Amino acid sequence: MVSCSEETIEACFMQELTLKEHQLVMLDILKDIHSFCEEHKILYSIAWGTLIGAVRHKGFIPWDDDVDVVLPRPVFERFCKEYRSDKYRLIYYGNDRTALGAFARVVDCTRTEYRNEHPWTAQPSGVFVDVFALDGLPSLAECKYFYKKMKPVKRLFYMFRRQNHHFAPNDSFMSIAITVIARIIGFGGRLPYLLLKRFVSEMERYKYEDCEYFSTLACLEIDPVVLLKEDFEDTVLLDFEDTRVRAMKGYDRVLRQVFGDYMQYPPVEERVPCQNGNHFYWKMSDRIDETLTQSC
Repeated sequence: MVSCSEETIEACFMQELTLKEHQLVMLDILKDIHSFCEEHKILYSIAWGTLIGAVRHKGFIPWDDDVDVVLPRPVFERFCKEYRSDKYRLIYYGNDRTALGAFARVVDCTRTEYRNEHPWTAQPSGVFVDVFALDGLPSLAECKYFYKKMKPVKRLFYMFRRQNHHFAPNDSFMSIAITVIARIIGFGGRLPYLLLKRFVSEMERYKYEDCEYFSTLACLEIDPVVLLKEDFEDTVLLDFEDTRVRAMKGYDRVLRQVFGDYMQYPPVEERVPCQNGNHFYWKMSDRIDETLTQSC
């Protein structure tokens, strides 16, 4: 009798999603978020690359591999507490102490699996849609001050994502050592969680409703930018692939302030996905018996 190799069994579970498949799963998550928000009268908007995609392409930017949704801070808190879905799960620092990001994610944990050397959570995860809070600010100067003060803190708690790495049989000694060291230095996750809580408390320093401006302070990767709150006092419906989703009414002014002439395509060499080490695989348990039969 011929036995199945470990490589064959692993291959059954290691079918990585194509970019198109990844986009289709994100689209389904976005539809679920939209339906929930419409039903519960929750103000939300697609944002950044997703918003450019809706305006310029009537859907995804062809090479884009993420979806961004934004909500004013009070609405973000409500959404995180109330969101329910038959298919997806919301994970964030408020319900998962290992989730080292100052935002939330709506995650497909049923059909897909997420892998990264520095996982954003220790929980089982898959394809996700990012959900960010819009925080109030009194001025651009205060925004720049926040960036300067909190960038080192963000680097620290992001560095500790290594503690979420799940050991695998093929891990090298160095990989195991780095994970163990991260867990020891982080006091079993307590230190990075405290750093993250400090970061979030600084984001909430000014009440959204009392400010004239807002920003996505969780995104320190872009230059400091403050946006007029009046641009998000209402939303419009925009076409996105085979559906329609909400966008802040002042989306043109917001996008031009952040990206300039966003209707212009970037250089060819920049038209690539930005996975940041993320890999997504189909869960194959429903087809493994057939695959193994053919392979053994």
